[in-house]
Amino acid sequence: MSNEWEVTCNRYVAFIDIMGFKDMVMRMPHDDVYQLMLKINGHRKFSESVDWHDNKIYLAKSTTYSDSIIVYSKDDSFDSLDFLISTVASLSNYLFTEAIPHKGAVAFGRLTLDLPNSIFFGQPLIDAYLLQEEVMYYGILFHASADREIADKKHYIPIFTYKYLCPLKNGNANHDTIYPFYARLKDINKISFDDLMAGIQKLKFQTSGHLRKYIDNTEAYLESVSR
Repeated sequence: MSNEWEVTCNRYVAFIDIMGFKDMVMRMPHDDVYQLMLKINGHRKFSESVDWHDNKIYLAKSTTYSDSIIVYSKDDSFDSLDFLISTVASLSNYLFTEAIPHKGAVAFGRLTLDLPNSIFFGQPLIDAYLLQEEVMYYGILFHASADREIADKKHYIPIFTYKYLCPLKNGNANHDTIYPFYARLKDINKISFDDLMAGIQKLKFQTSGHLRKYIDNTEAYLESVSR
């Protein structure tokens, strides 16, 4: 398998928004925000390099801009999809345990990823961004374009995915979601479901009013996944 990435091809894209980033910048010292982003960036790079498939080929890349993390798959292959999902599940787990609110979506389609020239564009990036805007809980779900592509992969069952009646701004809808890496595991590697919920509890004490709805919805989601 080649390590070369095509600049333009069909690929999966995850768009993840760190919620409350503007307030974070206002209330935290600038250097503290920078250190936090370095921690997130460091974990993101670790997630991308984990040897999920018993090889050392990198099948996902990502970029961070302000409050947005974007993860790209190398292509539309089974391995690239598994790798992206694993990366996003690990990153989401880390954000939850660090009490960092986030929501996102994964879409599929033709995308240009020209890293040397910092040129990134394509319909899946737009689709993922627009869908995450609708999400009313902390978590990550699949856009219809990704659903359709996965359905076409006969007998393929993605890892770390869970179908859920997701709360959205204009009602609820069933979507496949990517759950945090350890949401279904108990007391393993000192990371457990309780650690995820502890992160949610920290967030609860930092929010009031309508934002509490995100907390309630997220608790319900994680409890559903863990059963």
